[in-house]
Amino acid sequence: MKLTEITKKTDAELQQLIASTQAELAQAVLDSRTKETKDVKQIGRLKKTIARALTIAREREIAKMEAQV
Repeated sequence: MKLTEITKKTDAELQQLIASTQAELAQAVLDSRTKETKDVKQIGRLKKTIARALTIAREREIAKMEAQV
């Protein structure tokens, strides 16, 4: 998922995206270890999506904290 798609999501959608992507990653890792998948690059893509989403969530959290001060 691209950064522009992630930034358009609301906070609730972002948290849901993080949770679902983490579940997908866990399944992809399991499938890769049991040799059930041919697409091993999917693991890297999922990790990058999670990292991007967590970064955006943290940026929003910091912005809210700064707005309160």
